[in-house]
Amino acid sequence: MKVDRDQFMDQGYLVLRDVIPPDKLEAMRASCETILERQKVVWARERKPGDPAGGMYETHRQPRVFIQQPGLIDDETANVIEDFWVADETLDTASRLLANPEPNVTQMMMMCNPVRDYPGGTGWHRDVHPVDMAPMDALAADFMENGPRYTQWNVPMYDDSVLWVVPGSHRRRNTEQENAELINDRKASVTGGISVELNAGDGVIYSNFLIHTGSNYTTKVRRTLHGGHAIF
Repeated sequence: MKVDRDQFMDQGYLVLRDVIPPDKLEAMRASCETILERQKVVWARERKPGDPAGGMYETHRQPRVFIQQPGLIDDETANVIEDFWVADETLDTASRLLANPEPNVTQMMMMCNPVRDYPGGTGWHRDVHPVDMAPMDALAADFMENGPRYTQWNVPMYDDSVLWVVPGSHRRRNTEQENAELINDRKASVTGGISVELNAGDGVIYSNFLIHTGSNYTTKVRRTLHGGHAIF
């Protein structure tokens, strides 16, 4: 895969084509379905009083499977890890962006479609956690001086345009205009926001503190691998 680190540093994300090659896509889809079916059993068992029979699968706007949970990966589904998370090209891409020869795999997840539509999705946000991360100024300064410490992936098994981003926003605080727009309606359009259009098997790798949103969650089939690689 061609990896333009300068573009990543400037824009905060890169779209990479055929992260999952066409000849492996059907097998990956099959494994994703098997993993989801296994997780559905868990969600049904763990449902709360008053929840529908499917538990979280039927109540969440973006059902999210944590792939590393016990019972989901075996010989039948191991290709999800082998052909993406620890594949040579995946690790090489993360290594070049992180400028580190041995990137570590962090959480491995799969984002799925809900059983009903949720217009507006998550709303615009940054994945910044005040309890364990620095203020935005420090994050941006460290990113520009030392490069990323974490890279986040979305790799869909089916065409996916759910993710929207504000290019370059990882390098700065919110502008006054952005703050005004977010205060007015966090799920409405934001100046400079663009859709990340991914074909099945493509991937986007991005900074977790880029301003972004899951724009709309619909019943269209969605099986998108999500997670990242980091320097520990």
